Amino acid sequence: MLRKFAAAGGTKLDTARIYAGGATEPMVEAAMTAVPGDWKLGTKAHPSQEGGVGTAGLEMQLAASKTAMGHRHFAEYYLHQPDPEHALLESLEAATALRDAGAFTALGMSNYHASEVARCFDLCEKHGFAKPTVYQGLYNPLNRAVEDELLPLLKANGCAFIAYNPLAAGLLTGAHASVDVVAEGRFKDNPNYLPRFYTAANFEAVGAIRGACDAAGVSMVAATYKWLLRHSALGADDGVLLGASTLAQLDANLDACREGGDDLPASVVESLDGAWDITRDGAFPYWRSYSADMPGRDGLDPGASYDAAKKK
Repeated sequence: MLRKFAAAGGTKLDTARIYAGGATEPMVEAAMTAVPGDWKLGTKAHPSQEGGVGTAGLEMQLAASKTAMGHRHFAEYYLHQPDPEHALLESLEAATALRDAGAFTALGMSNYHASEVARCFDLCEKHGFAKPTVYQGLYNPLNRAVEDELLPLLKANGCAFIAYNPLAAGLLTGAHASVDVVAEGRFKDNPNYLPRFYTAANFEAVGAIRGACDAAGVSMVAATYKWLLRHSALGADDGVLLGASTLAQLDANLDACREGGDDLPASVVESLDGAWDITRDGAFPYWRSYSADMPGRDGLDPGASYDAAKKK
């Protein structure tokens, strides 16, 4: 799979300390060793690990990631989500020290509310900390919550946005039939994913998209990726995380993202644009709590819950 990705011109790989209970980083390392290349690697530190994303926690997680991945240099190192037990100020100070020591090139954030990202930029300016230059967030035609505040904020601060769950964890492949029948796979018995995607509104929107795609002779996968890259709020410096569990899926995803080819029929674009009108109310939050020093945090919407002991 990695050979095919490299042959298509891919160089960026993304993982995290908590994925698969820590097993993903060494798996990615083994794949990179088998397929040498100019890989640009990113990983993440998570507050569920010992020490969270405080000073000691970041140091320990970075050391563990380095060991798991052959002591490679990280192009990007992310704060995976806010840490309710540690201050954002502490996280930024510790991350800056690690960056200055040469452990990674760019600091990233993921799953932070726009208000805390704005505070992060202010703290970086005030204290001379490493300013995040990339943010990974939930974004697809069924969930566009980041468009209102977060995307404009990132753009104004020169921070790229990378969309994860672009296919809504598979809903936009057409492989899931209804909210009443939970398919085997990542959704089965998974409290992190089931409430995020298995909703009546999402399936209503998927039905409308499927109908438009079928009528136009376009696959839902191709339509979704083309919409993200050509019709969504993503800018030229933004990107999309591609995932695949089979070579066939990887081929389909890569084909959909290649430049050129026919644009989407207007009817398909209209169905994708209109999905948010159906799903907006009750959409899954893109953020996960707040850092310990977030002003007024007890009165803020906590966003999404996330159980790190479950599937990632």
